[in-house]
Amino acid sequence: MILKASPVKLGLAAVGCMTLAVLAGCSQKEPGVATGPSTEPEQTSTSKRPTSTPSSGVAGDKIDPCSLFPDADAERLGLSTPGKARTGNFGIPECRWTASGKFIAAVSSANNGLAKFKGEPVTLPKHKALQIVDLAEFRGCSIALEMSADLIYVANVSPADNTPGAQMCPHALEIAKVVDSKLP
Repeated sequence: MILKASPVKLGLAAVGCMTLAVLAGCSQKEPGVATGPSTEPEQTSTSKRPTSTPSSGVAGDKIDPCSLFPDADAERLGLSTPGKARTGNFGIPECRWTASGKFIAAVSSANNGLAKFKGEPVTLPKHKALQIVDLAEFRGCSIALEMSADLIYVANVSPADNTPGAQMCPHALEIAKVVDSKLP
């Protein structure tokens, strides 16, 4: 029996799986104390997200991924706004946007370094970065930006149809440029 899914559902699954593959190196235990769920209200289309650049005093792994890609930039790429904050794989915060069923974009962080990935170097003004195409078995393009030897931010773009992953790289690069400008 063959199951069919809509292109959007397949794309969402691909972004989730791509993020899972990117973050697969994050499964080791970290010292610290676990905390309960956030008491902050869930963001809705009427709530406002911060649009200012995160201050350099903010720890890189504590930055809200939705604050790294403002609505005006998302709209310019044809993405739905506001981005939807959610908890991604391994409990890592991510922010996700869709482009009318064409592609899905996500920004997240990972406790990993660029040295663990193979890809093409990308020139950005502030951070060292790699472009990674069709990671594992999933189509899409990721731009990983290095914050430190063990922390990266990732701009993922996955097609919602059978478009080759490499064709998503211009979108991923545009998102990565904005993320690069917002990161400390």
